[in-house]
Amino acid sequence: MASIYGEEWCVIDERAKIFCIRISDDKEDPKWTLCLQVMLPNEYPGTAPPIYQLNAPWLKGQERADLSNSLEEIYVCPPCLVQ
Repeated sequence: MASIYGEEWCVIDERAKIFCIRISDDKEDPKWTLCLQVMLPNEYPGTAPPIYQLNAPWLKGQERADLSNSLEEIYVCPPCLVQ
């Protein structure tokens, strides 16, 4: 994952399988930043989905709900993404 996300990827706790991806609108002068924290339970991927936590104070309401729903759909229906 580090080779894909580079500096945006960080390991918070490797033993507990907690990771973070930091996404910004501009690397030089970011105005909007979102941190996506992902925890992989021991049962992942067989019977449990990843647990997501979004840290983006500027993301509110329906936009936040839509993004959260999209993340859940990725786990529930990965073949749907291929269409």
